[in-house]
Amino acid sequence: MNGLWIGGAALAATALVPATAQAADELKIGLATAMTGDYAPYSEAEGARCMADRLNAEAGPNDPKIELMIEDNRSDPQLAVALGEKFLDEGAQVITGVPFPDSLIPMAQSAQPYGATVFSAPNTQVEMQRAGFDNFIAGAVPDPINAAATAHAVYDKGARTVILMTSPDAGSYSEMLPEWFGEVFEHLGGEVVSKLSYSWGTTDWSPQIAEIKALPDAPDAIHVCDVLPDVGILIRQLRANGYEGWIVGCDAFDDKSLEGTVADASSLDKVMFATHGATGMNTDIDAFLAQCVADGYKVNGIFDALGADMVRVTYEAAKKAGTVEPEALRASIRAPGGYPGVTAPTISFAENGGYPVKTVPVIGFADGKRMLVTDTPPAYVPDF
Repeated sequence: MNGLWIGGAALAATALVPATAQAADELKIGLATAMTGDYAPYSEAEGARCMADRLNAEAGPNDPKIELMIEDNRSDPQLAVALGEKFLDEGAQVITGVPFPDSLIPMAQSAQPYGATVFSAPNTQVEMQRAGFDNFIAGAVPDPINAAATAHAVYDKGARTVILMTSPDAGSYSEMLPEWFGEVFEHLGGEVVSKLSYSWGTTDWSPQIAEIKALPDAPDAIHVCDVLPDVGILIRQLRANGYEGWIVGCDAFDDKSLEGTVADASSLDKVMFATHGATGMNTDIDAFLAQCVADGYKVNGIFDALGADMVRVTYEAAKKAGTVEPEALRASIRAPGGYPGVTAPTISFAENGGYPVKTVPVIGFADGKRMLVTDTPPAYVPDF
């Protein structure tokens, strides 16, 4: 009888176990990210790792467990596509790759039969929004909004004439973003006085500088969307040739090597750029990145914060949905109310589906130190 009672107690205890001890759902996120190559400074992987490890450590027994699958795409869009297919075959509900359409469009196509989502933390290009993939989400606001933010900011600083520098090398990012800037600048009352072309990887800007110097009057501003070290070299060479106006750029300027490449702090005094969150000014983003560094992660800036947002939003959406089933997970990501983030207190995809509602910080410099110029949604945005 004693044995029967013990056995009955054991059965009763067993009946209570499943509610707390059953295996949690596994949330698999595949990052084909640039750990080497030209895009390495803009990788989101370390921030994603930092956030995933933090959330896993804090998770309850029934919360989803995050598995990050991270491989180097070597800044090669086609390698990213192949890695994305590998992640999908291994059960990933979310994948990402090089944040440009030549990688993301085929990845979104590959992900469709799996029901999976391509969630590109740093993508800003309108090609993905225009393509209309229901399974694509960008973690950053589109380029026309970024361009509008800087156009408003530099116009408010008194600029009335601008030169646009464009390149086809990164699609709409380097070719159309300056054009959108010009559209907003002229809408506000400014004038685009010239347009110059260039190629990514330029280290000698003398042909473009010669064209600028040949104009009857120096422009109040020059707009360019290019990566480092190119833009740092451009700023240095413009200043060396006597240009004292504004140099305005995009989120690619938000690379901590900018200050070192330019070298002279005074050369940055009339530089500004739009980005995804204010860093270098003791902000909440800085606190997150500093803690990641203290915990041993090699984070390098705002793009890691975007990676952290991607992981947290996906994780919180899985908790809200009560499942990691891919299509239910994507619907939950887009649920009203949004989710807490690193780059913004709340990040919501309910309004636009493919990109978030967020403010656009514009960063400038004073005595070589970064400062916040504006951090509001621009009043006028081009139709895209």
